[in-house]
Amino acid sequence: MVIVLLMMTYILCLRAVLLIRERRYRKLSARWTPILLEGGARNPTPLPTVAPGERFLLLILWNTLRERNEQDAGICHWMGRVAAVTKIDCLARRLLRRRSVRKKLLAIVTLGQLRDRLEWARLCQIAQSGHPLLSLAATQAIARIDPAKAAEKVASLIVRHVNWPAAKVASILEDIGPARVSEPLARALLQAPESHWPALIPFLAVCQYSTALPTVRQILREDPVDELIAPCLQVMAKFGDGHDLPLVYRYLTHARWHVRTVAAGCVGKMGRRADQEKLLPLLADPYWWVRYRAAQAIVGLSPQDDQRLRDIQNRLSDRYARDILTQAIAEGLGPGQSGTHLSPTGRMRIGAGR
Repeated sequence: MVIVLLMMTYILCLRAVLLIRERRYRKLSARWTPILLEGGARNPTPLPTVAPGERFLLLILWNTLRERNEQDAGICHWMGRVAAVTKIDCLARRLLRRRSVRKKLLAIVTLGQLRDRLEWARLCQIAQSGHPLLSLAATQAIARIDPAKAAEKVASLIVRHVNWPAAKVASILEDIGPARVSEPLARALLQAPESHWPALIPFLAVCQYSTALPTVRQILREDPVDELIAPCLQVMAKFGDGHDLPLVYRYLTHARWHVRTVAAGCVGKMGRRADQEKLLPLLADPYWWVRYRAAQAIVGLSPQDDQRLRDIQNRLSDRYARDILTQAIAEGLGPGQSGTHLSPTGRMRIGAGR
């Protein structure tokens, strides 16, 4: 009974502390949100005094509003000035050396938002650590602080941490910019273990055309394992260079249904009307997804040409082929909607046979 009472008391105390913190945060947010978002136009001068106990809460609020208004240069500039005046940049530097992962993570994000170069060496050290959250946040921070200087380092870190969320990695690469990151990323990818390539190749879609396409062509011409073919084809489809079509045609008859599916979508994205004949055999494929992507590609290659699609349909003797083409025509997909997920985070769902 005594232990139960102690536990209940402890839980009630934690709840009370949480409610007090939330109340303090709401009061601080009501006072500071208009100041931070109005860009200094109507803000009182000097800024309100921040009590030492409120500085950490202000840091949380500052980061929340800064991230929401990332695209507004005026607000971002003003919030940087507010950070300097209220000394939350100094607080972030102190938190960077704390043992708490939560506080250290908040510090890393803040320093990245502030483009703070004073802690560059420390952030690079954290980016190379084994902690998945801290290393990813530090990598994004150095990419924001100095994109040109960070390009090589970020490329090497991405190759080492293939378990990082693909959407987050793509966002970091876009922050650095295709012009800076293309060459370092392509070099790092080709030097990485081949087992890492399936996860890394989709990031070439963020790179420049002149770097990404030669890299995937090189991989495909060296008789790659099956797991590499689909990501390479997706990158090719993203750029849509018609000169790569002969290379794509080879995979329309590949033994793996997943590869045939992606190849059909690529032909629909990159091909011409004459390529419909190459897609017709896939309409009778044993796997539904292959038939579906082929049908979408055929419809996409004949936009607003119902008569041609009807002629193709009348030539089909296979019942499944007619059914899937009928479905694609009914959906009315236009050009460029022929079916593969081309983003670095795209995933093909597993389809069934007939």
